[in-house]
Amino acid sequence: MRTVPRLIDNHSRLGEYLMVFMVPLFMLRTLDPVAGLVVGIAATALYLRFTLGKPQGYLLHCLYRAGIPFSGLLPPRLRRLTP
Repeated sequence: MRTVPRLIDNHSRLGEYLMVFMVPLFMLRTLDPVAGLVVGIAATALYLRFTLGKPQGYLLHCLYRAGIPFSGLLPPRLRRLTP
């Protein structure tokens, strides 16, 4: 019987970090590729700072508390749960 890797249940957020880096890079590549690279690196650094070590959905919850509406993403009764 094969042994199961001990990190099999850990959720990897590498895909999220890669997407935060690649989206500005591809969106700004026609205007200025260097600017796209700089914006991609800055966005990834900010995203890492606010999400590293936090539970999944933490940033979305903070933005919702700040007053940014996310219609359809969060259940309507969540408003009653937050202080």
